[in-house]
Amino acid sequence: MAGSPLEVICEVRKWLRGWLDGVYNSPDPASRKADELQRISANLKRVDIALREASPELVASAEWKKEMGIYIGTLRELRARLGNFEITLRMRSLEVTNKQAQLSAVKCWADLAKHIG
Repeated sequence: MAGSPLEVICEVRKWLRGWLDGVYNSPDPASRKADELQRISANLKRVDIALREASPELVASAEWKKEMGIYIGTLRELRARLGNFEITLRMRSLEVTNKQAQLSAVKCWADLAKHIG
């Protein structure tokens, strides 16, 4: 793991970029590993710590400002992708709920048919 705040932010940004590139190749949220959201969260916490530890001199540097600009753009992409995942998963949840309701109705009809016939 990197040590300086700038190195941490750069490392996390590259990790997030790799994750986003992987998501573009396989955009189905169901194809993602179960622990990916926890890993994203852990990396964001690392950046939070790095931001608090950054010296005023580092924050004022051109290198910091450049890296932060790129990192912020990556975060915007991450927010958009996770938003798309949420929409997809909500739609699937509704589909499952509808299928369960249909299955329940069919079961009720089957039970009724047993009693009639």
